[in-house]
Amino acid sequence: MSRKFLVTIVLILFLLPFVSWYYLQSGLDWRKDAQAVMNGTNPFPSGACVLADGRKFSADSLEGRVTLMTYASCGTDDKGQKDVLDALYTQFKETGKAAFIILDTCQAGSANLLQEPHKNWYVIPCADSVALCNVVKSLWEKDKIFALVDRKGVIRSYYAVNTTDEKRMLVEHMSLLLPRERQEKVELKRGDKK
Repeated sequence: MSRKFLVTIVLILFLLPFVSWYYLQSGLDWRKDAQAVMNGTNPFPSGACVLADGRKFSADSLEGRVTLMTYASCGTDDKGQKDVLDALYTQFKETGKAAFIILDTCQAGSANLLQEPHKNWYVIPCADSVALCNVVKSLWEKDKIFALVDRKGVIRSYYAVNTTDEKRMLVEHMSLLLPRERQEKVELKRGDKK
């Protein structure tokens, strides 16, 4: 046997399966770690309210969508918050499976957070929806900017997006929760069915 043939056999029989196993195992570990972070069990408050643009809103309208929720307040500079919202909206708008809720705590309205209306953006004025905002605020973790709500309306985790790693983690977790498209079943044509 030639040396090249022997090296090729060793690579095929041992190295390739090991590298494949390692790659799949590291992906599984990453997913388990992400699921451990997203361990929230608090449901998004039910009920209906009127949005800032006059539309009716209920928690049922979020079913089947991953929702990113944030507070907009008068006293803080929300440029970074708006940039993150715009980037995530741009990334997930084509899917139609992501929604964005802005709880507006500013009595005058946070026009700077929502310059133009976007599809699947819900601006809830806390002045008009005091009960909803109070329930959400009581669940909110300190020093966090965003909350991620899964497709069944459970608040899974809270995020502070001060660093690039935190932003990346938010995007990864949002992607994990997005509903997957069911692919058509593949049917193989055998023998006489061809």
